[in-house]
Amino acid sequence: MRPNLKLGFPVLAVLIVLGLFLGGGCKKKHKPFYYRQTYPNAGLLASGDWLRLRSLSGNLAIIDARGSGYDTSHIPGAISMKWSDYADNVSFILKPVSELETLLGADGISEKATIVIYDATTAGWGDAGRLFWMFEYLGCEDVHILNGGFDKWVAQGGKTESTANTLPATIFTAGIKTDALADKDHILNRLGAGDFTLIDSRTDKEYNGWTLYGEARGGHVPGAVQIPYEWFFDSDKTFLDYADLKGLLESRGITKDKEVVSYGTWGIRSGFTYFVLRLMGYENCSNYDGSIYEWAAEDPVTYPMEMLGKYEKIVYPAWVEELIAGGNPGTPGTPTTYNGEPYVIVEAMSNRGQDNTSKYDTGHIPGAIHLNIYELEQGYPTYPYTCAADGNLLADADLQTFIENMGITKDTLVIIYGYGGGSTACRTAWALMYAGVQDVRILNGGYPAWKEYGGNIETSANTPTPVPFGATVPVHPEYLATTPEVQGMLDNQNAAIGDNRAWKEHIGKSNPYYERPEHLRHAGFDVYGRIPGGKWVENIGWYYDADGTFKSYTEVRKKWQDAGVTSDKRVAFHCGTGWRSSTPFFYAHLLGYPDVANYDGGFYEWSTWNPPNPIYVGE
Repeated sequence: MRPNLKLGFPVLAVLIVLGLFLGGGCKKKHKPFYYRQTYPNAGLLASGDWLRLRSLSGNLAIIDARGSGYDTSHIPGAISMKWSDYADNVSFILKPVSELETLLGADGISEKATIVIYDATTAGWGDAGRLFWMFEYLGCEDVHILNGGFDKWVAQGGKTESTANTLPATIFTAGIKTDALADKDHILNRLGAGDFTLIDSRTDKEYNGWTLYGEARGGHVPGAVQIPYEWFFDSDKTFLDYADLKGLLESRGITKDKEVVSYGTWGIRSGFTYFVLRLMGYENCSNYDGSIYEWAAEDPVTYPMEMLGKYEKIVYPAWVEELIAGGNPGTPGTPTTYNGEPYVIVEAMSNRGQDNTSKYDTGHIPGAIHLNIYELEQGYPTYPYTCAADGNLLADADLQTFIENMGITKDTLVIIYGYGGGSTACRTAWALMYAGVQDVRILNGGYPAWKEYGGNIETSANTPTPVPFGATVPVHPEYLATTPEVQGMLDNQNAAIGDNRAWKEHIGKSNPYYERPEHLRHAGFDVYGRIPGGKWVENIGWYYDADGTFKSYTEVRKKWQDAGVTSDKRVAFHCGTGWRSSTPFFYAHLLGYPDVANYDGGFYEWSTWNPPNPIYVGE
């Protein structure tokens, strides 16, 4: 970035720079300078440099849209404006246009002004986007959002002040842009149309079914594609570049030839999504400001919603925090879906050949016990495996003893977390579910999500007290598919074998277990190919988003349906050694698949079976 211009520079130099950045005097609108000029509507995005320059001229309104912090520090000249001041106090939809005109005029905002809005980016709810959408809906044509918000401004050395500012009252005359606003009936009439896409801008937990803000019902509008608004930001809280935004949208079927409507809880985060669509050159886009709060309150037959069948099995940091705090069922502060049973929090890690607790010792969720999931295998601590059985789950009696020593009974609520985006938590969940633990849940995003949330961390080790399990393991033998069973599934129209290895493994062009240093190769695992009839259901990484959270379940469901892995069949998932396949197993459990299993032996056991099993190579 260029150094800040000082007012002490010669006037001529300032005028020259202004001319370069603001254009000729006859232009109607000023186009903000932005260093990534690849966005189709890059002029909607203002940089700090441009704002410093533009503040030297008149008719500029700088709006601080943050929910708090204005009184302490803000950009010089900025006025404080909260989106909620222009919304109904109950429904949070926009106030009547005539009332908005009066309010904005009193705030000193004209429809002809150059407006630059900033907020706290992901620390808020997309406040700047909600105001941007409101101004465009009201007919303003020169509205912009400051890239990176207030924090980026400060990080780049921008000046701040604490003195409150006001603008002289003026007249605001709206010129309504009706197609920027969608309502529930328009959405209802367009649902299912091939040229219509609905974006849910909320978090995983809301989309899946948790009700966090007094919604009458949980879940989402059927057919909605989930893109949490936080995904539009880079790590420095500026916008993703054009290529990344394009890929994010188009990979989910959000293309410019469709009408695109976004919604959130109250139309705030979806207002930000509206801005992103406008930035990317989408012409037919709008914001549903009533959003899920309004939709969920309507007649459920007319305005349907859907949710993840067992959404409560994926918990979030605030839920775990409330659990640890000791909330009592039925009282404020108690996490919903918790019935007061004893609980155990398990950190599931993969420490090959030894119980290396270095990450656990550095920090873990308070009360958590450490699990090296290799200890759940028959061959532990042998690695690499001498045979396929080494990597399989402990024998039933040994598994029962192991779980009892973890302080877990069949009635214990177990919360498992890993380090996000891996299979350790899911494999642990599968093992406990097979044994018979009735309530197994996973912290979405794992330990990184806990740290990002700001949850407390402890370093002292926790030692469990052994307890009787309360049942004979396994309570659910159907969760484990054996090689003889999979052999019987080959020509069974009522069964499906899901292969979630990499595509090259599936078609027989790769075997990563063999294509490694010789001292790390599993004995005999040198075969390429797949189980005949196996359906490819994507590799392990596909099931997790970039932040290590679970991929939207509707995407997973569609992928499986397209592959023929449907809930009306007996389904067995496999990978090489039963680790990766525990993730689709857990997903199937979440989706309510009634007859699903993990083929623990995987392709390793299949390819080394005696007598030999058939192998298929090719696409």
